[in-house]
Amino acid sequence: MHRIFIEFQLSRDCTEQDLSIILSLCEELLPPPKKAYITQTKKVKEIGINSFNDKEVFKAFSRNKYGIEYECGTIQHGVLINASTSGGVFKFLLEQGDEYKIAKEMALKLTNNVDLKKLEVAPVNFRSFDRKYAKEKRTTDFPGLYWLQYYDAEEFKKQGGKAIFDNPYIDAQLIKDGIFIEVGKSPYDFQTPEGETLMINANAAMPTPIK
Repeated sequence: MHRIFIEFQLSRDCTEQDLSIILSLCEELLPPPKKAYITQTKKVKEIGINSFNDKEVFKAFSRNKYGIEYECGTIQHGVLINASTSGGVFKFLLEQGDEYKIAKEMALKLTNNVDLKKLEVAPVNFRSFDRKYAKEKRTTDFPGLYWLQYYDAEEFKKQGGKAIFDNPYIDAQLIKDGIFIEVGKSPYDFQTPEGETLMINANAAMPTPIK
């Protein structure tokens, strides 16, 4: 089994509408949650639930600054959303080979339905890219390429703007004012010799960032 993370940051303060959209996507694409953990100052409140749209938990977002975590089956398969920092993490425990497609669908739907500052999708063990795949860090938020990533308009410009489309080793598409980039067909391509070469070439072919 493998774990893959989706990390995202909204471009503005998280609104009730943003929360509703994100939780509805969870309801659509993920297994039903079993528990919600509401982190408070001195303790964690645990609530049994069967829907991401649980009314009691939804109300707790407005008075919680530490984030709320949903558990779907196992603690390794869940969602953490922090409305106060306008960000969150999706944790996927992949038991079958093609389940990574759900992660890609979630990433694209998030990008299209809420205003994101950034998004990145990679296996939990993909953290050596900055020294193995990229010769030097590109920008603060994106030192190198992940399997999937979304840059908002500001980051898109920093990363080289439309010159990114000249990179022959990636698939890229404009979404809203930013760009969505995919390197390889699955998050585990980099574990093969061919996929590792692709990741190295993709990083090398990116335009010079504006710092």
